[in-house]
Amino acid sequence: MDLSSSEKGKQLSGRLIRISRDRNYPVNDIENVLLPLFQPAHTEETLRVTIDSATHIWCAYENDQCLGCALASDIGSHRGLYVILFGVSQSAQGFGIGTRILTKMIKWCRKRRRPFIFLLTESHNERALRLYRKAGFQKHSPSSIYDEPLPDYGDGVIPLMLLI
Repeated sequence: MDLSSSEKGKQLSGRLIRISRDRNYPVNDIENVLLPLFQPAHTEETLRVTIDSATHIWCAYENDQCLGCALASDIGSHRGLYVILFGVSQSAQGFGIGTRILTKMIKWCRKRRRPFIFLLTESHNERALRLYRKAGFQKHSPSSIYDEPLPDYGDGVIPLMLLI
């Protein structure tokens, strides 16, 4: 993958991780990261539909291997961003890759004056909850300022929003 100097990553625990947005990522790279994390909720077929529906994709690469990615779409009349799926391969977790992807997304939203990022996470996923809370996400309630239709969610799922 040929990345510009602005997309080059920093050394992370002795590793050079590159994070970029909206490149022509091979679908297999994204599937190899997300499918093991989101099965059985997603099959290869449903994951491909989700990938195709994303209007923004961020990926973290090391030596041409995808280690993490986030799929997102524009949402609402207020120009918010909805994170559909976000994950780091299990072998790469704990190195700050998720934090770096999330930081890139937040900076991208700030630069474009996107007012919020919305996402859903499972209530038992403590690692994800820590990541999102550390970044400033808070539990979303329908009485918030951005009270327009957002994606539905079921039991055991926590809606989180970061106002930017």
